[in-house]
Amino acid sequence: MKKYIKYILLFLLFVFAYSFNKPETNNSVTPFTIQQVALDGNNINAWFYNTGIFDQDLNINNHPGFEWPKGSGSYAIFTAGLTIAGYVNNQLRMAAASYRGEYLPGHILDSAGIPVAETDTIFRIWKVSRWDNMYSNYDWAHWGLMIPYGAPFVDVNHNGVYEPLIDTPGISNASQTIFVCLTDGFPSSHNTGEGFGGGTAPLYIESHFTAWCYNYSGYQDIQFFKWIVINKNNSEWDSTQFSIVSDPDDGCSNDDYIGCDTVRSMGYCYNGEDVDCSSAFRYPVVVPAVGFKLLNLTNIKISSFTYFNYATGQENCTSEPGTPYPAFNLMRGLKIDLTPWVYPPGGNSSYVTKFVYSGDPETGIGWTEGNPGNPTGSVLNCGGPGHYTGEILNIDPYGERRFVMSFSPTNNIIHPGDTSKIVAAQLIAQGTSRFNSVTKLKQFADFTQSFYNGGFVIGNEKISSTTPDEFRLYQNFPNPFNPVTKIKFSISNVSCESSVVSVVIYDILGKEIATLVNEKLNAGTYEIEWNGTNYPSGVYFYKLVAGEISITKKMVIVK
Repeated sequence: MKKYIKYILLFLLFVFAYSFNKPETNNSVTPFTIQQVALDGNNINAWFYNTGIFDQDLNINNHPGFEWPKGSGSYAIFTAGLTIAGYVNNQLRMAAASYRGEYLPGHILDSAGIPVAETDTIFRIWKVSRWDNMYSNYDWAHWGLMIPYGAPFVDVNHNGVYEPLIDTPGISNASQTIFVCLTDGFPSSHNTGEGFGGGTAPLYIESHFTAWCYNYSGYQDIQFFKWIVINKNNSEWDSTQFSIVSDPDDGCSNDDYIGCDTVRSMGYCYNGEDVDCSSAFRYPVVVPAVGFKLLNLTNIKISSFTYFNYATGQENCTSEPGTPYPAFNLMRGLKIDLTPWVYPPGGNSSYVTKFVYSGDPETGIGWTEGNPGNPTGSVLNCGGPGHYTGEILNIDPYGERRFVMSFSPTNNIIHPGDTSKIVAAQLIAQGTSRFNSVTKLKQFADFTQSFYNGGFVIGNEKISSTTPDEFRLYQNFPNPFNPVTKIKFSISNVSCESSVVSVVIYDILGKEIATLVNEKLNAGTYEIEWNGTNYPSGVYFYKLVAGEISITKKMVIVK
C-alpha cells in the first residue's frame, strides 16, 4: 500500500509543478511551422528540422549547419537528409530531404483502407538533456506523449512500459536526445523545388527519427541517428532506395573532394588542396575529413555512392537533378541520364561501378579523385546505357561536391506495415594532413561501429564478473581532475535486489547537475566516466544510491 501511495503523491507533485512551471517556448510550435533545434551536446553543433533535413542553418541565408569544433565558426557540412524513393503501383514516388525537405510533423491514420496524414501541436521536435528533470524541461516532463510514436527512454525497472517520474526520457547516457515523428503524407509538402528531385505523390511514410550524442571522452566528435521508417501506404514500395543526400562543404565550399569506403559502409568529404581556400567558414589549420557511416548492416546493405554537381555538371549528366527520375537514377548508382559510372580509363563494361572514388586517398591505393594512384581522376562519359567512354581527367579539379550514399533492403520491396530500421552516424576527424584526416576518419568509423555492435554501452561499464560482498563507492580517479574522471562502484546481490541503482552528481550547493546511472543493475563492479567540461572549477559531490542504501563522496575540478 505504501508503494501505491508513493506513486500517487509523485503524480500529484508532477501535475502541481507543471501547472505553474510549464515553459511557453517549446510547446508553442504549430505543426506547419518550420522548427529547428540544435544538437550540441558535444564538440559538434548541428541543426535539425521538422522537415526531415539537418546540418543546415535556415536562420541565416545560405549558411551551413554542421559546426566543428563547436563555437569555432568553422563548418564541415552545408546540409543533409534521408531521401526515400520507390515505385507504388508502377509510379515513382519520393520523399526528398536534402535542402528543404518534403516531410512534415505528424503521423498516418488508416481511413477505411486509405492512408491519411494527421497532425497537431504535439508533433514537433522534442529535446532532452542528461541533466534535465521534470522542473527544468517541459519536454522531459511530457516525453510520454511521444512514446506511442517511438520516442526512446531508459526503462529503469525493466518492465517494458514507460512510467513518468520513474523512467528516464532519451537515450541512455546521451548528453542530448532529440526526437520527432514525421510523415511525407501531406501532398502539399511535395515540390520540385526541394533541391534533390521531389514533387511526386506521397509514399505515405511514417518516420520516427531520433538523433543523439555523447560528451564522454572519445565520443565527442560523433552524432548518431536512427530512423524507424514504416510503410503506412496500402500498397507496397518496390525498388526501394534509402539515400543520405549531402552537400558537404568542408570548410571552404569550393575546394572539396569526396570518396567512399565500401568495407566500412561510409561516404566522406575531404579537402582538395593542402590549405583551405578563403571563406568565412574555413579551417585555418589542417582541414578535417567528415562523413556518414551506416551502422546497422543486417537487413540493409549499402548499394551505391554517387555524386552530382551544382548547376551544370562536368559533362551535363552529373548536374543537379531537379526532377524525381534523374534523382532516382543517382540513388540507384547511375548518372542522371542512366549512363553508368566508370573508373579510368573506361572503355567497356568491365570498368562499370556504382561506388565512385572507393580508393584510399592517403596510400593512393584504388580509385581516388586527386592523390596520384591507380587509378585517379574520372571519365566524362554521357549518353545513357552502354556509354563507357569520354574525356579522361587524370586528376579531378577540386570543387563543390554533393554526394548520394544509398542503401536498400535485401529484396528492395517494403510491404504495407513493414518497418525498416536505419542507424547511422555523422563523424569528423582531423589528422596531420588532408589525406591523413581521411585515414583518421576511417579509424574513427571502426571505433563507432564497435560501439554500435556493443549495444551503445557507455558509462556504467561492468568491469568485473566477480559478485561483490559489499555495497561500495570508490574515490574517483583522478582527483582533482580536468575535465574527465572515472567513478567506480560495487553493488552486491543484497543491495541491488529489486532496487534501482543511481549515481548522481551535485554541486557545492546541493543542486543535482547530472545523473550518470539510473536503472536496475546486476550485482557487480562498475566504472563510469564523467566529463566536467561544462562546469567550473570547484568542489562537487557524487552519490551512489540503491534502495535505502546510499554513499556520498567529494571530488574537485581544477581548471
